[in-house]
Amino acid sequence: MVRRDVAGARVARATAWLDDASRLLDQPADVFVAATKDRDLALFYLFLAIQECIDLSAHWVADAGWGAPDDAGSTFDVLAERHAIDRELADGLRLAAGLRNRIAHGYAMLDYRRVQTESQAGVPALRRFLAAVAREAGL
Repeated sequence: MVRRDVAGARVARATAWLDDASRLLDQPADVFVAATKDRDLALFYLFLAIQECIDLSAHWVADAGWGAPDDAGSTFDVLAERHAIDRELADGLRLAAGLRNRIAHGYAMLDYRRVQTESQAGVPALRRFLAAVAREAGL
């Protein structure tokens, strides 16, 4: 697992971004979609939190010597295959990685209502992962 100090800083940062994103994502759908600056800020924070979880998973896999996954989503599969996290969580995190890709590569064409709906499942999965990292790092 990644060093305790590194994991602690990354978990704290991702948690703060999730908290900030959630405050904005939890608005009624019409408000969320219409408030362009808040909406874009929420997606940016969500993107950062997802990326931090991807980075943490890559460190976990590498530090454990479990080989190089094919892509970002595959790091979560490796963790599930090694029973570090459960399969349901890995599947949710893989979906979050896909959402991250859509935010990164199709920002102007995003379906904001869909993103808001997907975040309702994605944010709890990200929080569960961060808790698993914290346990693994002894935080």
